[in-house]
Amino acid sequence: MKKLLLASAISSALLLAGCGQTVTETPNVQSAVAGEVIKSPNDERDYRVLKLDNNIEIMLVSDPEVDKSAASLSVGVGLLQDPKSQQGMAHYLEHMLFLGTEKYPDTNGYSEFMSNNGGSQNAYTWLDITNYMFKVNNDAYDEGLDRFSDFFKAPKLYPEYVDKERNAVNAEWSMRREMDFFGQFKLGRLLLGSHPSNRFLIGNLESLSDKENSQLHQETVDFYNRFYSSNIMKVAMISNRSLDEMEALARKHFASIEDDGIDEPEVTAQINFDDVGKKRIHYVPNEDVKQLKLEFIINNNQDRFKVKPNRYVSYLLGSEMPGTPAQQLKEAGLIASLNASAQPNFYGNYGVMRLDIELTDSGMQQREEIVALIMQYIDKVRAEGVDEKYFNEIKTSLTNQFRFLEKGDEFGYVSNLAEAMQNYPAEYAISAPYEYQEFNPEAIRSVLSQLTPERLRVWYISQDEPHDSELDYYDGKYKVTDITAGEIASWKEEPKMAINLPKVNTLLPESFEVKKNDAFEKPQVVIDEQGLQVWQYPSQLYGDQPRGIFNVQINNPATLHDIKANVLGALWKDLYNMNVSALDTEANIAGMNLSLNDTTGMTLTVSGFTDKQPQLLERAIEGLSFEVDPQAFKQAVDRYVRALKNKGQQFPIYQSFDAYGQLIREGGFEQSDLINTAQSLSNEELEAYMDTLLGNNFIRVFAFGNYDKSDLTEAAERVRASLPNDRNITDFETAKFWKPQSNKAIVLRKDLDVADVAIVDAHIHPEPGFKAQAAGTVLQSHFRTAAFDTLRTEEQLAYAVGAFAPSLDHYAGFGLYIQTPVKSVADMQARFDKFKDEYWTQLEKMTEDEFAQLKQSALVTLKETPKNMREEVAPILSDLALERYDFDSKEQLINAVENTTLAAAKAFYKDTLMNPDSARISVQLRGKKFADEPYADLPNQTVVEDLAEFHQTMETQ
Repeated sequence: MKKLLLASAISSALLLAGCGQTVTETPNVQSAVAGEVIKSPNDERDYRVLKLDNNIEIMLVSDPEVDKSAASLSVGVGLLQDPKSQQGMAHYLEHMLFLGTEKYPDTNGYSEFMSNNGGSQNAYTWLDITNYMFKVNNDAYDEGLDRFSDFFKAPKLYPEYVDKERNAVNAEWSMRREMDFFGQFKLGRLLLGSHPSNRFLIGNLESLSDKENSQLHQETVDFYNRFYSSNIMKVAMISNRSLDEMEALARKHFASIEDDGIDEPEVTAQINFDDVGKKRIHYVPNEDVKQLKLEFIINNNQDRFKVKPNRYVSYLLGSEMPGTPAQQLKEAGLIASLNASAQPNFYGNYGVMRLDIELTDSGMQQREEIVALIMQYIDKVRAEGVDEKYFNEIKTSLTNQFRFLEKGDEFGYVSNLAEAMQNYPAEYAISAPYEYQEFNPEAIRSVLSQLTPERLRVWYISQDEPHDSELDYYDGKYKVTDITAGEIASWKEEPKMAINLPKVNTLLPESFEVKKNDAFEKPQVVIDEQGLQVWQYPSQLYGDQPRGIFNVQINNPATLHDIKANVLGALWKDLYNMNVSALDTEANIAGMNLSLNDTTGMTLTVSGFTDKQPQLLERAIEGLSFEVDPQAFKQAVDRYVRALKNKGQQFPIYQSFDAYGQLIREGGFEQSDLINTAQSLSNEELEAYMDTLLGNNFIRVFAFGNYDKSDLTEAAERVRASLPNDRNITDFETAKFWKPQSNKAIVLRKDLDVADVAIVDAHIHPEPGFKAQAAGTVLQSHFRTAAFDTLRTEEQLAYAVGAFAPSLDHYAGFGLYIQTPVKSVADMQARFDKFKDEYWTQLEKMTEDEFAQLKQSALVTLKETPKNMREEVAPILSDLALERYDFDSKEQLINAVENTTLAAAKAFYKDTLMNPDSARISVQLRGKKFADEPYADLPNQTVVEDLAEFHQTMETQ
C-alpha cells in the first residue's frame, strides 16, 4: 500500500535500467530498434528511453535551445475504471492530487511555486488515461520535478478538502452540462448498456458523494492505491540539460514511485451488436444545428498504426474530389460539409469510424437518401477502392509532414508524448501518426468489413427531432428507433447519384527548394505601387524550411461602419470557403491551407509548402468572385443566423471575452441587428458587394517564409490581374480602439440562455505605453494564482477563474474574470471588489527578492525562442495589424520589463484596480439560474445598449 498520510520517503536511487542509443531519423522503417526513438529529420534534439527498476517508462528529450523545461506523467487509468458507486472518481482524484503532498503539504504550494517560476500546470482525465503535466523555468526544474513526482508517492488527499474539490468538479460539470458534445458522448456510451464506457466522465455533487457502503474519501484513497502504480505510468521530460543530467533527474524523482505490479487495466467486455446496431438516434441539441452522423463501431485496431487502415478508409470516405459523395451532395445543395474520421479507442476496446455531416434545409428533407448514398459508396470502396495508388498518395503526404515536422510548445509536447507512450511503443511515440510502412489490403478490408448496418448508429441531430427521453447529468433529449429492414435493403440498390472514387492529388509538392534572400532586419516593402503594397519577411530562425504564409488583404473599412457590408462579407466568406472546400482538401493533403476571412474587407491566405503555392493561389484568386446561386445564398444566411444564435450556447466565459473584444474595438453590431440584416439581403446584393469591394480597395500583401523577389513579383501580378482595370484606390484603414478616460466605465450586460454567470472586470491604466504594460506583465501570474487559490480552491466559487493583463492598443489594464454557478452578477462583482483589496495587502508585503523572481520569470517567457514559424511570425503580424511598422513592440516590452521595479508594480496596481477613478471595462453576463438577480452597478458607468451606436460616438486612440 502507498503511504498516503504518513511522513516518510521511499528510497530513491535505483540501479541502471537501460538507456537509449542513436536516434533513427526515417519515418517509414519496417521496425524500430528497442530503446531508439524515431524522430523527424528536421528534429535535432536528443532522445533517450529508460525503464527504471520500478518499471516506469521515461522518455528524455534534450534540447539546449529550450528556455523552459517540462514534464508529463500519464497513468493508464480513467473513466473505464471508475467504481459505479462513485462515477467521476478518476477525474476527482486528478483534482485532489494538486492539493498538497507529504513533503509539500501546503494546498497552494504547487501553484505558487509555478507562478513564481514562470510555470504552468494542468491535467486531464479521459476513458483510459489520466495525464498530468507542468512547464517551468529551466533553473527551477529540479524542484518542480520534486514537487510534481510527490503527487505519485505521497499525496495528502486531505479529508477536509473532499467537499471543496467536489464543488470544483461540480462547477466544471456545470460548465459542460449544456455542451452538446458531452451530451452526445454520454448518450453514445449510455446506449452501449453494461459496457464499462457507460460511466459519468466528469462527476458532480450527486455522483461523488457518501453512499451506503461507499464513502467518497475512502474510495478515493482505495482508487489511488489500486491504480497509481509505476508500472502503468509513462513519463516524458524535456529540458536544456544533457541526456545524462536528465537521466539523473529522472532517477532521482521517479525511481521511488511504488510499483504494485498491477496488471494494466484492460476492458474485455463485448458489445452486443444485436442491441446496439441498426439504430437511429434522434437527438435534440442545445445549439441550433442540422447534422447527420454515421457512427460505425469498430474493433480497437490501434496496434495496426504502422499500416493505418483507419486513415486509408477515412481518406476515401471524406474525400471531396470530383464525383465523390461529399462533392456531389454539396453540389446538389444538400450538405454544407462532410468529414470522415476514426478513433480506434473511442470506447476503450472499441473504436469508431464516423462521418459528420452538416446539412442544409434541403438535406434535412433527404436524410435517408444521403445515408443510402454513403452506404452505397462504402460498398463501392469495398469493391474498387483498395488500391495502392491511394496508399502512395497518403504515404507521400505523411512523409512530407514528418520530414519537416516543426517543434511545438514544451508543455504540449511532453503531454502528447506521455499519452502516446500509453498507446504505442515508446520508440514510435513521435512517429506513430506518420508511420505508413506498407500497403496492407487485408487490414483495410478488415475495417471495411465492419462498416455494416449491424455496427451502424445513425444520428439525426436538430432541434426538431422527436424525443421521448432525457439524459441524466446533461441537457439533452433523445429518442432511439430501429432502422428498418426495408431501408437497409434500399442501400443495396443503384445510387441515385453517380459517385466515383477520388482522383489523384495534383498539388503534392515535388520540390523543397529553399529560396535565397538578402538579410532582413525587419519586414520591408518590396513592391510599392498605387493601391498595392507587398511586404516580405523571410524566416530568421527557420530559413531552411520550404514553407511560407502568404496573406492578401483586400482592405476596405466599410465593414467597420456599415452593417450590411459587415454581413455581406461574412456571407461571402462562407460561400467562398464552401466553393473551394474541395480545393482546400486537396491542398491540405499536400501540406497547404487555403482560407478567406472577412476582416476589414477580405483577407485571402495560402500557407504551407511553397512549391505548389503559385498554382493554389491562382486557383484561389480565380474563385474570389462568383455567381451567387439563390438557394446557396439562402443556405448561407441560414448558417450565419444559426451560428450567431449558437454563440449563446457557448461557455459563458467564452461569451464574456468575445463580448469584451467586440466592446473595445470598432466594428461591433448587435446580434439582433445582424440577424435582421442577414435575413433582409439577397444574392444580387452579395454579387454587387463583391464588385464594389474588388473595385474599391487597397491591397496589402504580406509574405513570410520561403519566397524570393521573383515569387512575389509573380504573385503581385496575379493579384493585380484579378482586379478591375478601373479600380478605385481607397485609404488603408484598420479598426480603432476605445480610448480610456478617467471616471468612465463602459458596461455591457446580457442575459444568457445558459445557467451560469460570467464577468470580465478590467481597470485600464491612465497612461499609455509599455511601462504600464510591463508592470502588468510581471504581476499577472502572481495575481492569477492568488485569485485562483482564493476564489476557486478555498471558496469554490467557480471552475474557470483568473486574472489577466489586457492591452488596448497603447494602453494596459489589469483585471479579473470568472464563470460561476453559485453567485449572481452583483454578488460576484462585490466579491471581486473585496478581493482587489485583499490582493493589495499581499502585494504590499511582497519583497524585492520575490518581485525579482517574478520579473525574471516574465523575462524568460518573453524571451523564449519561437518553436516554429507560426510562433515567430505572430508578433510581426500583431504589429502589422496595429500599423506599428518598426516591428519592435516585443523588444520594447522586454526592455520595459527589464527596467520595471517593485515600486512601479505597486503604483501600477494602485492606478488600476485600487483607483476608483480608473477607466473600466465591465462585461456582465447573467445566466438563467440568476435571471431574477440584479446586475452590478459601477461608478460613472455607461451601459452600452447598442454596440454600433456606442462605436459611432466613442473616442478612439
